[in-house]
This record gives sequence, C-alpha cells and structure tokens, in this order.
Amino acid sequence: MYRFATALLTGSFLLAASAVTMADSRWSVAGSAGTTGLGANASWRFHDHMALTAGYSGFNYDDLDHTNGDFTYTGEVDMNVYSLKLDVYPWAENGFFVSAGAVRPDIQLKAVGRYTGGETFDEFGGIPIDANSARLDGVGKLSDGVEPYLGIGWRNSAKQGLGFYAEVGAFWIDPSVSLTPRGDALDIPFVRAIAEREAREQEDDLKDELDKYNIYPVAVVGIEYTF
Repeated sequence: MYRFATALLTGSFLLAASAVTMADSRWSVAGSAGTTGLGANASWRFHDHMALTAGYSGFNYDDLDHTNGDFTYTGEVDMNVYSLKLDVYPWAENGFFVSAGAVRPDIQLKAVGRYTGGETFDEFGGIPIDANSARLDGVGKLSDGVEPYLGIGWRNSAKQGLGFYAEVGAFWIDPSVSLTPRGDALDIPFVRAIAEREAREQEDDLKDELDKYNIYPVAVVGIEYTF
C-alpha cells in the first residue's frame, strides 16, 4: 500500500508540474465536519480540470463502550488524518470532481477491558476477583502508514467567493490490537497464566472483528472560499 500511495503522489506532482502553466490558478480553503471529525483543507486549482488539495481532520471520542464475550471495554478513540490528493474536474466550470491520493491516518484506540461475565471466575476455582484487580489494558491502531484514497466531491473553486464543499470516499485500514493483563490478582501465578491466555483470545477476536471493516468511509460537508 505504501508503494502504491507513493507512486500515486509522485504521478500527481509530475502532472501538476506539467500543467501549471496552462491556466490561471486559484486557491481555496475549506472547513468541514464528517466521519473523520472536524477539519480544514487548502486546494490549489492549478488547471481548469485539476487541483491539488492538502488537508487535516480529526477528533477525540472518550466514551468508547464495547463488549466482547465476557469482557466490557471502555476507553477512547483518538483520530488524526492527513491527506494529499489530486482532484480532477471533468467540466471546467462545474464543481464536481473525482479525487485520488494518499492519506496518513493516525487512528488509535485506548481501552480497559474488565470481566463482566459473573461475580467470580469459575476457572479460578470460585476465587472472587475484583473488576480492577484483573483487567486487560488495550491499545489498537486502525492504520500504521500511508494509505490510498479514492473519492468524489463538489467544490466551487472555478470562481471566486464563498461556496459549498462536500466529499465522500474511502481509504484502506490495517487494524492491529494489543492487550496486556494488569492488576494485583496477577500476582497469583495461575491467575496470570489464565489472564495471558484470555488476552490472546480477546486479541484474536477483536482483530477479526475490526478486519471485517478494512475500509474507512469518508463523508464530509462544509463551506469553502476561493480567492
């Protein structure tokens, strides 16, 4: 994926360099909100039919609540998405564009998993375990590199002034999950062994669940101004 995205960006810059003298250029800036959070971007309409757009968006969600088997996870999601794209406008005086490029999604999940299947672990011979004395501290990433992006949108960059901005698309994600057993109960050797085994099983389950959604959808709307 990294090589594909790098080649795509290189081709975009070469295309921009060859076309920049063919038309009067315009700059526009936009603010937006959507599935990647709140964001802003700057777009250089260097040709009647082409523009380069760089942007950032992100959010923090601190009310994550997810149950997997006998464990309930609470935590937060922290998202930062950086993008660089080539927008192609099929019609010079129309705001519709097709976009291709690369994104650098830094999407991290931090959560604590606690056993909620009952008051005791039967496997521990009925030993009562407090929810905080045996837990799973989890860290997850939805992506760890540069990923390709495709989308379509609308931007009034063909003329000066205030306008409407919207875009829908998607980029690839490659999730990873790591769980670490924590708590005072782990001082008991056989409790630690069972907790380690449970952590690996939970990792596999959560990774399989995230892998079902290996494409992250993008849908944003906002306003833009063209200079």
